[in-house]
Amino acid sequence: MTNNFDAEAAKKIINTDNPNVTVPNPIKELFKIISGIILGICCIYLITFFLSGILLQSLSSDKQADIENFISPKLKLVLVEITEKEQNRLNNIRDEIIKTDSTFTRTSNLEVRVIKHRQLNAICYPNGNIYITSALYNKLKNDEQLTFVIAHEIAHYKHKDHLLNLRRQISNNAVLIFLSVLSPNNRELHKITNDSLKITDLKYSRNLEAKADKYAVKIMNQLYGNSKEALFVMELLRAKNKHDFEFMSSHPNINKRMDYIRKFSYQ
Repeated sequence: MTNNFDAEAAKKIINTDNPNVTVPNPIKELFKIISGIILGICCIYLITFFLSGILLQSLSSDKQADIENFISPKLKLVLVEITEKEQNRLNNIRDEIIKTDSTFTRTSNLEVRVIKHRQLNAICYPNGNIYITSALYNKLKNDEQLTFVIAHEIAHYKHKDHLLNLRRQISNNAVLIFLSVLSPNNRELHKITNDSLKITDLKYSRNLEAKADKYAVKIMNQLYGNSKEALFVMELLRAKNKHDFEFMSSHPNINKRMDYIRKFSYQ
């Protein structure tokens, strides 16, 4: 039996403008690939974020406390020895804040301590311990200013921001694992994705900080009738962060924070 297949003729037919022959569009193919990757990333992120949220919310208070203690930094902080009177002052301010908020669910002692550090800062650990740096503590002039700082940090604990951040980290890692399986040797893709996740984390952090500001302003308005003294704290932070770029900051713009305080400070 004779094979009449002519390879050269077939090539000519394929290379002609034959309307029955579909030539792949490389741009469209690239778009499909990118769209598929983005869709996969979004699905992985949302699924893990949703499931981890259900898991964390289903935990008992004791289990949540165990997680909070586990994820709290194990740093050796140098505590400043303050007088018993000063420590009682801090504790009383904390207690007044908690009394003012009838919705506060307390699962921690919320110890307030002063630590030796030259940066103007305060932080609430996941386990509820609040630390005010000596540099900031020494510049705060009255109970109202201390109330704003402590209430802001208590807000982070009340809103479970540490667990929300844990959810985001779980989802971020799930996305990076997904990309490692999909394209293990594509370092550029991994870097772009990781950097993008970090940027979204910064934006999310700014939202949490703004929410904590609102809580602290509300507490001050209820305790003192106004929140004007919070502006003094903001002025201190303005000097500290004057060289920071808002885009890469984990905190909102100082001017915006001050505008909010002015707007909602009762006369």
